[in-house]
Amino acid sequence: MTRSVTFLLTATIAAITLFTGCCIPVFWDEPDEEPCAPKTCEQLGATCGTPFDGCGGTLSCGSCTAPSTCGGGGESYTCGCTPRTCAQLGTNCGEVSDGCGGTLSCGSCTAPTSCGGGGRANVCGCTPRQQCDLSEGECGVAPDGCGGVISCGTCAAPEVCGGRGQANTCAIPASERWCNEDGWCWEAPLPHGYALKGAHFRAANDGWAVGEGGHIQHWDGTKWTRVPSGTTSDLSDVRAVSATDVWTVGSTGTVLRSSGATFAPVASGTTQNLSALWASGSNDVWTVGNAGTVLRNQGSGFKPVASSTTQKLNDVWGSGPNDVWVVGNGGTLRHHDGTTFAAIDAGTSLPLYEVTGSGPNDVWTVTSEDPCLFCNDYGIVYRVTPGGLSESLRIDDQLFHVYSAGPSAAFAFGDGSHYHWNGTGWRAISGRSGGILASSSPNDVWLLDDYGYVERWNGTQWSIQTPVRLSMNVQDVHGSAANNVWAVGSGGQVQNWNGGGWLERTAPYNSSFIQTRGVYAASPTAVWMVTLDSSYSAGGSSSSNYNHIYRWNGTSFVKELESNAQGLLAVHGSSETDVWAVGTSGEAIHFDGTRWTHQPTGVTAALNDVWVHGPSLAIAVGSAGTIQMWNGTTWSAMSSGTSVALNSVWGSGPKDIWAAGANGTLLRYNGTLWSPVTSGTTVPLNALWGVSPTAVWATGDKGTLLRFDGTKWTSERTGTLRTLHGLWAASASDVWLMGDSAILHKP
Repeated sequence: MTRSVTFLLTATIAAITLFTGCCIPVFWDEPDEEPCAPKTCEQLGATCGTPFDGCGGTLSCGSCTAPSTCGGGGESYTCGCTPRTCAQLGTNCGEVSDGCGGTLSCGSCTAPTSCGGGGRANVCGCTPRQQCDLSEGECGVAPDGCGGVISCGTCAAPEVCGGRGQANTCAIPASERWCNEDGWCWEAPLPHGYALKGAHFRAANDGWAVGEGGHIQHWDGTKWTRVPSGTTSDLSDVRAVSATDVWTVGSTGTVLRSSGATFAPVASGTTQNLSALWASGSNDVWTVGNAGTVLRNQGSGFKPVASSTTQKLNDVWGSGPNDVWVVGNGGTLRHHDGTTFAAIDAGTSLPLYEVTGSGPNDVWTVTSEDPCLFCNDYGIVYRVTPGGLSESLRIDDQLFHVYSAGPSAAFAFGDGSHYHWNGTGWRAISGRSGGILASSSPNDVWLLDDYGYVERWNGTQWSIQTPVRLSMNVQDVHGSAANNVWAVGSGGQVQNWNGGGWLERTAPYNSSFIQTRGVYAASPTAVWMVTLDSSYSAGGSSSSNYNHIYRWNGTSFVKELESNAQGLLAVHGSSETDVWAVGTSGEAIHFDGTRWTHQPTGVTAALNDVWVHGPSLAIAVGSAGTIQMWNGTTWSAMSSGTSVALNSVWGSGPKDIWAAGANGTLLRYNGTLWSPVTSGTTVPLNALWGVSPTAVWATGDKGTLLRFDGTKWTSERTGTLRTLHGLWAASASDVWLMGDSAILHKP
């Protein structure tokens, strides 16, 4: 472009000169222009990226090797890396990369947090536990591991957490226990296990229930309280005429009355067992019982009323003095109009168990039948009128109880069936068990059964009123100390008393097929259980699939012997290295601390129990009067002098050993021979235990308990008729009794 301008300027000047004929001087400075030279990456000091080359172009100066990045050190187009701080990384503990190949130390954590404990690496944190450990108990709270607490559960009344001084353990406070006159206190079921036979509620805060052994209890609107009866006779029914006038009746003609204070006997004029009671007022009290007995007290004592039957009469109810109904065996149905009884044809010869109603036109009775072994059971609820019975409900199951809480609220209960009448029809409802029913209103109905179990109806559903966790049929009990007692039984239940309550230990097997028959506790970390087929009965066999030995190691159960050929019925030892298990077909197995070894006994009889004094002396007893002695080397037979089944054995030493069994049998060994000892009972004795030659107990069927004081055996009242299978004592003043739905303690 410059040369073009120069050329034009020169040409212009030449033209002017030619035209004018004179000369014009011309001056210019021609620039010294060089071509543009692009810069290099090196010249620019660039080691990466694409900087401009200075001539309008760009350069490619390469890339960086990690962890360096282009410009990462703060200078453009130069490879570099700026280390990051712990704060920038969001970390506060441990060692972490600074992002540039180096390592940062971000510090440590303060307990209970730990580095990464909250789930994020290099950050202080803590993940709280969601569940209490078995060793921490069953109620209250325990540390969650992060400075907070975690709930271990709650207790069902009347148990409270720590109720007996042991933290995190459910137990009924000692002052709240229900104890009988001989000092035996219920530990399960709670608050007691007395069989309840009759109940009546005069008001929501005034209810009464009576039962076996003279038991009476009162509901004040808040809790049940035991009331002394002054009798050991079984009580069958109760009626509260007013807050200060309560009547109850029972066996052998027993009648008691309370006028607001204590119960006192009232002459009945009969020794027949009395089944039921009803009263329209203080001067109109009815009771019925065996052999057609009907008695009426109109203020001047009980007088017999002719019933024209010798059948057992089961119940009495009325809507008033001139409308009284009586039902009994053989389809007995009677109606009293205030003057005489009328016999009404019930149209059945089956027993009528109960009669109830809410008024003259709302009367019910119930019956059931089990016709034959392979026939269907059935139960029937009838409407009752002076004209007879009309069927209202029939089911394929037996029914034993009917109760009317109002025209639109009646209940019928049986073996496993529960029905509710709503005024127009019956419908099946849920329920755990059958039992006696009583109420103060249609929406507040109580169910009390033979095992102390209580439910309450609120108009819609039943709710449990008593703890059920200890409802078990105990087969055996043993302890290593007062605060380490073990009970085993039906349904795979295993319970451990820690000195302040019972803790449930999960059985390591399917309880539908296996039953635990024996337990031996050598220490808190060495407890053995033996099992066999759940269908086993005395003298039978047991499938090897279910014959095991388990050991509690302080944390869990471990199977030490599996699928033994014979069923195992008992276990006992003198230490952790000297334990014997015995069972069906003369089975005897010894544990020496390392392994279990079978030792032949030479008998095929079932061995029901074993007592171990030491490595050179053990005694096993069993069916048909069998007694075997271990001398440290072999088992040999001993002469018992009886052929009855022997169920239990215990000794205070080699020359003082007891055996107990069927028909109230008691035998004593003096080091030379076995001799019979009078027990004073004929019921089967199932368990023996003692703490010295002058403190020995034997227990058995029908709640039987005997105590030997060194001279003679005497009977003690347990307050129950349950079959008792287990007995163990830590001392003469700390004794446990256990059996069918019963755990009793004499502290």
